[in-house]
Amino acid sequence: MRTVRNVKTLSEEQIMDSLETKTAVVTGAASGIGLGMTEAFASRGMRVVMADIEAAVLDKEVERLTRANFQVTPCVTDVSSIGSVQDLMKTAIDHYGTVHVLCNNAGVSGGSGAIWETTERDWQWVMGVNLDGILNGLRAFIPHMLEHGEPSHIVNTSSIAGMMTGGGSPYGISKHAVSRLSEGLYFDLLARQASIGVTCLCPGIINTNIINSGRNRPEHLANAGTPGTLSPEQQKGMQGFIDYFKDQGMAPRQVGDLVAEAMLANQFYLFTQDEFMPLIKSRFDNIVDEKNPIQPDALPQNLSNDKGLQ
Repeated sequence: MRTVRNVKTLSEEQIMDSLETKTAVVTGAASGIGLGMTEAFASRGMRVVMADIEAAVLDKEVERLTRANFQVTPCVTDVSSIGSVQDLMKTAIDHYGTVHVLCNNAGVSGGSGAIWETTERDWQWVMGVNLDGILNGLRAFIPHMLEHGEPSHIVNTSSIAGMMTGGGSPYGISKHAVSRLSEGLYFDLLARQASIGVTCLCPGIINTNIINSGRNRPEHLANAGTPGTLSPEQQKGMQGFIDYFKDQGMAPRQVGDLVAEAMLANQFYLFTQDEFMPLIKSRFDNIVDEKNPIQPDALPQNLSNDKGLQ
């Protein structure tokens, strides 16, 4: 696991010196990294608005955390809808008054085959959540943060796939967009001299359920003619993903703790695991040297694309 570095760009007065009593909004908060961040924040005395599209799972986790005396509030949210995200902001303000932290974390993995074989609905679904979901969060919450002027922070969940090269899956492409969007946001806020830090979270292999994100795919974006069940080959590929992430993945709560530390350090790039750093360096070395891309081989072949994911 990587350690958080102390990287101060804003003035001391512009950086949150404590998370206690602050309010965070976390999307995709009912499971995986979002739940890990929620637990890490709540244990540090934060009030957390937990946003997720899975109502039943969200209610279960809110009940569990409330029993543990954490101050959490649920809000069923579809991040691909600006109206839904605006409702999320209203819920947060109605309950807690001021939002200091926004974690744009909700994400899905989907699409299969080569770029030209990937359906329009695959692109709409993945980009709608992974990229538009973050844009909707920024549009809804940043004006509020600028207005109240208190030290605040934005966390955008990209991926190690957002820094590496590889196949043309919608997931990987969306995460590259998130990384570049986060860099642009960082400079836009600096130009405003805003008291808002930015962290671009690039997780590696984490023990989450993102591989099975097709469970939340809306019916109107399902591929025409696609049956509701996976073929035996797809089921085998899916189980391979799930087993690998479970066996090799970092615990989401560990990621949450790293995020909490990164916010206090005003750290922009946050990588969870060291083993992928040589692959990132190799990509940028090839770019500088004008060499052709080289396919990373650190992951099993079935993890280098989205085969079997719907």
